[in-house]
Amino acid sequence: MTKKSSMWSTLPGFRESLPGLLALIIIGIFCELPGLPWPITVHNLLHYIDQVLPPIYGEGLFTDLLHFNYVVISLGVGILIRNVVGVPRSWEKGLSYYSVFLHAGIIMLGSQYLLRDMVKLGTLTIIIMVVFVFGSAALLIFLGRLLKLNDSLSGILAAGFSMCGVTAAVATAPMIRAKSEQLAYAIAATVSFGIFCLIGLPYLGRLFGISQYSFGVISATAVPNSAQVIATGYMYGFEAGKVAGFVNIGRIVLIPAGALFIYFTAMTREVLGGEKLNIWQTVKERFPIYVLGFVVVWAANCFHFFPKPAVFAMNKVMIWFFTLSFVGLGLQTKLSDIRKAGIRGAIVGYLAGSIKLVLAVVVIVILMKHGYME
Repeated sequence: MTKKSSMWSTLPGFRESLPGLLALIIIGIFCELPGLPWPITVHNLLHYIDQVLPPIYGEGLFTDLLHFNYVVISLGVGILIRNVVGVPRSWEKGLSYYSVFLHAGIIMLGSQYLLRDMVKLGTLTIIIMVVFVFGSAALLIFLGRLLKLNDSLSGILAAGFSMCGVTAAVATAPMIRAKSEQLAYAIAATVSFGIFCLIGLPYLGRLFGISQYSFGVISATAVPNSAQVIATGYMYGFEAGKVAGFVNIGRIVLIPAGALFIYFTAMTREVLGGEKLNIWQTVKERFPIYVLGFVVVWAANCFHFFPKPAVFAMNKVMIWFFTLSFVGLGLQTKLSDIRKAGIRGAIVGYLAGSIKLVLAVVVIVILMKHGYME
């Protein structure tokens, strides 16, 4: 009987990860971690530059017009270091812990919601999320067949672009017997598309005057990866980030159903033949455990187990975790990954992702203008 691997067992040991973890913490402090009395930060530097530069239409360049918050700063600093200075090999293993910080931040995010937030999402938002998850998966599989992609590659791209990026791709890969290079290909395509969304979507939202709530729904609907969903939401505003995180949890919950949909829609007899696969066991083993942590913390907050000072403190801790996660994400983001996505696979993934993004913006703007959404 083989021992079931856990998230911790797949991570490098603490001692060999220490250089990378220390780098994450030090860079995070210089980006700015709330509550730490450390004045020499990128955030304070940008505020200082805004005070020195003449205002543009009465507003500061970085803080007001470009909205450089902790998400933009931590991601930007990480990407800059990775692609300009370079990352020492000794950091690499520690940087893999960024996902732990992300999951911990998502768990802490549960403390920022009450039952009324779930009610506030409403039936319409849930319907939008379900339609876009399954609709975009079907669209990508159709485009994959049109361009004669391998069924496994079409399936893994459909999982990544329709649900929550890397997590969904990893969860679906064993079911469709995707090869390791196909999984890496899909991850590169979804992450690189998510970078474009992260950079451009907030400015598109401000151009159309989209509300915080509606933008959060768009982020969770259109952006592939969970980390990039939350980062995109918080780049637009705190409320948008909260909504994006909450709606994204619902999208993650759809992974088992979405994986089964892709399994039976995309796969030919070539994939379905051979060794029998226990679908439910695979889904159970791959389902992200941090979703349960989020639900537990959220339920405890709904019953007012946490006093207001504790909720405030948990919000600060959440920002700590997210800042360290986004620094790590930036330090692992190679701009060359955009080229690695290839030609046909990139065309299929980017085309389906772009169609989904445009439809999400159009549908939600129309609903917002007619008063069906905030």
